[in-house]
Amino acid sequence: MDRPNTVSGLREKHSEIAGQIEHTRAVLARLVADLEAVEHTIRLFDPDAELPRAKPVPSPHAAFKGEMRRDVMAALRTCGEPATSLWLARKILAGRGLPDDAKTVTLFRKRVGAALYKLRAKGWVEEVPQAGEYKGWVLTT
Repeated sequence: MDRPNTVSGLREKHSEIAGQIEHTRAVLARLVADLEAVEHTIRLFDPDAELPRAKPVPSPHAAFKGEMRRDVMAALRTCGEPATSLWLARKILAGRGLPDDAKTVTLFRKRVGAALYKLRAKGWVEEVPQAGEYKGWVLTT
């Protein structure tokens, strides 16, 4: 059955939610910058000041359920050729504004690999043989 209105409405909702996520990430980045500026100013006047800490929050590497898979799918859509887990990890790190150091890249490469295996099980991506130590991945058609 063809349901163009349903798909159209879902696409609109998807776009709306994605926009809210991007807006929230921008607000969060601004708040972090403001907090760091206040902390630096406090340190100018009192280098030994003990600053109160807020309740523990998730690490910047944390992701909500399904977020890594969505990030992987979005990165694969922008890539015109088979992508490796390393390339995808670096693309996602850049998108989140996280450092591209060896420890973070390794952590994200493992998370990307886990997401790719789940996506492969659902039939959304497939492996493509390629030279080198990493597998290539593409979206299924």
